[in-house]
Order: sequence, then structure tokens, then C-alpha cells
Amino acid sequence: MSEESEGHRGLRLSIRKPWVVVAVIAVLAFGAAGAWLAVRARQAQVAVSALRTDGKQLQAQLEAYDLVAAGQTLTRVRADAQRAHSLTGDPIWGIAGYVPVLGHNLHAARQVSSVMADITTAAQPLETALPQLKPSGTAGNQGQLNTQAIQAVSDAMPELSAAVSSGAVRVGELNASGLRPDVADGVTTLNTALEAARGPFADAVPLLQQLPGMLGADGEKTWLVLLQQDAEARGTGGLIGAFAELKTNQGKMVLADAESRAKLDRGPAIPAVAAPANLRQHYGRDLTEWAGFNASPHFPYTGELAASGWKARTAKNADFVAGVDQNVVAAMLAATGPVKVRNVSVDSANAVNFLSKGVYARWSNPQDVDAVTTELVQAVFGKFSRGEFSLPTLIKSLREPIRERRLLLWANDSEVQSQLEQLTVAGAIPSRPGPFAMAVVNNGGGNKMDAYLQLDTKYSPGSCTNSARTGQISVSLDNTAPKDGEGLPAYVNVRSDLLQRGITGTTTRDGSNRIVLDIYGPVGSSAVLTQLDGTTVAPVVGIDNNHPVWRVFVPIEAGQRRTVNVVMSTPVVEDDAGQIPVVLNQPMVKPATSSVEPLLACKTSSVVGG
Repeated sequence: MSEESEGHRGLRLSIRKPWVVVAVIAVLAFGAAGAWLAVRARQAQVAVSALRTDGKQLQAQLEAYDLVAAGQTLTRVRADAQRAHSLTGDPIWGIAGYVPVLGHNLHAARQVSSVMADITTAAQPLETALPQLKPSGTAGNQGQLNTQAIQAVSDAMPELSAAVSSGAVRVGELNASGLRPDVADGVTTLNTALEAARGPFADAVPLLQQLPGMLGADGEKTWLVLLQQDAEARGTGGLIGAFAELKTNQGKMVLADAESRAKLDRGPAIPAVAAPANLRQHYGRDLTEWAGFNASPHFPYTGELAASGWKARTAKNADFVAGVDQNVVAAMLAATGPVKVRNVSVDSANAVNFLSKGVYARWSNPQDVDAVTTELVQAVFGKFSRGEFSLPTLIKSLREPIRERRLLLWANDSEVQSQLEQLTVAGAIPSRPGPFAMAVVNNGGGNKMDAYLQLDTKYSPGSCTNSARTGQISVSLDNTAPKDGEGLPAYVNVRSDLLQRGITGTTTRDGSNRIVLDIYGPVGSSAVLTQLDGTTVAPVVGIDNNHPVWRVFVPIEAGQRRTVNVVMSTPVVEDDAGQIPVVLNQPMVKPATSSVEPLLACKTSSVVGG
């Protein structure tokens, strides 16, 4: 057979079997694609390595509050992320993501780089805004914050928060098992970081949106700051011992006045009509007095009452009301450094003990205590007015007090207030149905013995029958004061309630106390049985922000533990099985504790699990 006939035969064979040609082309294409992917993978690995290095540096700079450097590093992080995304985002890489085994790694790398590119793009406005957030140090402007930069951060936060939330979902859908160790480590690390950041980013949006206005970006704002002394408990924390009037304007804070509560006590009284009728019915005339108006744990009511009382006293509006306690003062002192009050050095380490116990031990005259407390407020806020504080230290130090509801804010503007009420700092108790409990202590002994009180709340949702749950809230109260009140200052130890009834003798200074305990239950629930140490009692029943409130008066001796149990019937909320009850803890000198059990499915309910 001739060479020509052989060639024609091969051609005819190829025409009759086109798959041969396709196979040859495919082999060549895959070979080229594999080489292309190998090159791209090496380049992507370099970009990801740079991203990790710059990312760690950015984190360190933000923690150190080196905002100028952080802005520059953020620009590099964005460039790293965009480079990694461009290398893993081409069509060949995308198709290769469907190849068994290898494709799983390629798809994960592609998704991670895409998420990081989206997040850093959303964060781009921060590159110029962050360096401008350092307080100004020029003469006369020390401590002044750049409200325009804060506004820029605020404007960027919704998109950034959405990118973080979306990224958390996308990375969370990746299965790290079966991935190469280095890819799996990257996926796990990013997933952990995004899940941790998701909530804080979302929470920061409403606060950042209001922060420029709080700092007087649109004109001067008046703040009424209330120092709560938790040694004498009130619903939002403690008795108001002193107050400060602050002015904020264009990012600068000025201390206008600081006085003891005694100045407010001179009148006029707080117009109680600022509070709802059911609250006035439960707490009575206490709401008209500066010594007791913060009896409810719902700080929005306290803010409204304080602003109403301030206007009655000054004929002027308070734009914001803030409640702070000794832990917040300690956080502020961490930022300012120590202050000296009547030859006593008070710093972040001893401020809590000084305000809770030390001030009463050193000065026995109530007027002296009030004066010293006021001088401390003047000294601390005076430093802030002069810009003598570290903003990064303040931010770090306030995290725990905010989490524990020790720093509380209220705004006179209803729109601003509605934004704040999405946050812990609003000090609001939820008004919606669902499993909820809170034990609220108001001092009934007229003393400072709550510094020795340990409060613990246990919420047991119980079982469900006929669309209603029968559960229990158990509150234990431990008076940790020394036996017979030995060694306690008279100012701390006195039982003013007994003296007012004409009772004298050792029982008025033996470390005992009288606690007014209000137990807040789920919306719509009713108490079936209330017991004090196993003995049935009849509680005083009230309503606060839709919640039923069961009040029990609890006399307690030094060293004694007492327990109040409320067995309650609660309407079932649809699909509530597995839900974790919300239990809020009142700010106390000894931090209150709590524990909960999840809701079980309703076996007989027509609503859930039926």
C-alpha cells in the first residue's frame, strides 16, 4: 500500500471517529490548563502569604491604636486580597474547581480570596478615615475627636458589616475536611475570625451612626452623667451619688458642672408622669426622688425621668443621659491615669473598692462622702476635658463594663433612642414574648450593705402542658458581710429602715439588711407559687415594660443565704423549643451570676411539637 493511500486511510479514520481529535485537543488543553493553574497557584500562594503577614500587622496596629499605620497597612491588605482574588478568579480556575479532589481545594481558595476581596473593598473608606481618628493635640483642642472621620467610618460600616456577615456564611459553607492542611487552616482561621466579628460589626453600626451627633457634630449637646453607687442597689445599678453636666461640641468634651446628688435633692421633684402609669403604680413615689428614681432596671425609663427632672430644675433639655458606676470610673482612670482626692490616690486598680467601700470607711460623715465622690468625678472628667487620656486604653477598658450593663445611655431624640435600644448600652429590657428572667435588687435598709450581696439567678423553663409551660425562677441571695457586722463602718452598716420605725440597739448595726427583690418574668406569665426559703409568700405584683414583676421583701442577716422561688405558668411561643432563655444580670459590686436551661419541646401543645 502506498504512502498516499495510508494517509488517506488515516484521514478517513479521523473523520469517521471525531472523538479522537477531541481527545487529543482535550489532553493538550488540560495539559496547558494544568500548567496554567500551577503557575497561578504559586502566584496566589505568594499573594495569600502577603495577605496573612499584612493582616497580622494590621491587627497588631489596631490593638495598639496606631491608626496612621493601620490605614496604610489596610491599603496593602486590600491590594493583597485583590491580587489573590484576580489569580483565583479566572474561568480556568473556576472550571477546575469541579475536578474531583483537586477541585475541592481550588474552590475553597477561590471562595476565600473572593470573600477577602469583598471585605477589604468595603473597608476602603477606612484607609483614610482611621488616621484621622487620633484625638487632636493642638493647643486648646486636646482630646478633640474628628467627627468627620467618625462619620466616614459610620457611613462605611453598613456595607462592611454586610460583607463580613455574607463572608461568614460563604466561608462557613466550605467543608475543611479533605482539604490540604494549609488550605484547611486558612479556611478554619478565616471562618473563626468572621464569626467572631459578625456580631460586633453589626452591633457597631447603630452606635457609630449616632456617635457624631453625640459628640456635637451638628451643634452643642448637653449630657447629664449620673454616678451610680452600687453599694446601695437600685434597678439600673445603684444610688445616684453625684452627677456631672458635660457639653460636647465638634468632637470636644467640656465639663460644665459636677455636684453631689444633694443639690438635686433640694428640688424640684422629678415629674413622675414621664414614666408609664403601671411603673408609677409599682415603684410609687420613689420615681419622683433623685435618690430612688432609677429603681426600674429599664434604663430608658431612668433616662426619661432624669431628663424630665433636669428640665424641671434648669428649664433646659438634656440631650443625653448616661449612667456609670465604679467599674466605669475605673475604666476611665485606666485611660487618664490616677487622680488624687484629699490626699488619696485613686487609680484603675483601687477605684472600685474605693467607691464601693473605702470612701465610707475613711469618711463617716455623709456630706464628706458626697463631697469626696463629687471631687473624684470632677477630677476624672476634668482630665477628659483637657484631653489628658488615652483613647485606645479607654476603648479597651470599657469593653467589660459595657458587657455588664454598667455604662448606660439614653437619648432625648426618639429616633436616636430607637437606634440605641438595639444595643446593650441602652440598658433596655425586651418587651417581646419569650423566655426571660431578671432579679432586681433595690436596697430597703437605707445602707451600703449591697456591697456584700451575692446574687444568683437560675431559670428553669420546665415542662409544657396544654400550650403553657410551668417553669421556675430561683434567686439566691448571700449576705457575705462579717458576722454581727464586725468591722463595718457605721455609715455602711446602719439599718435606717429600723431606726425610722423607732427600733434601736444592736439589731440596727449587726450586718443585716432588708432587700426589696423584684423578679421579672416572661411577658404574659403568671406566678402559680412564690416561696421564700420554702415558705409560701404572697408577692406584690406589678408590670414593667410588659413583664410581670413579683416583689418579695427579704430580710437577711450577716452570713445568711436566702432563696426566693417563683413557679410560673408561661404561654408557649411558637417554635420556642431549644431556645435559650434571656437572663439579664443587674450591675452589682459583686457581679451577679445566672444560669439557664434550654426550652424542651411541648409534647401536648397544639402550637409546638404537638
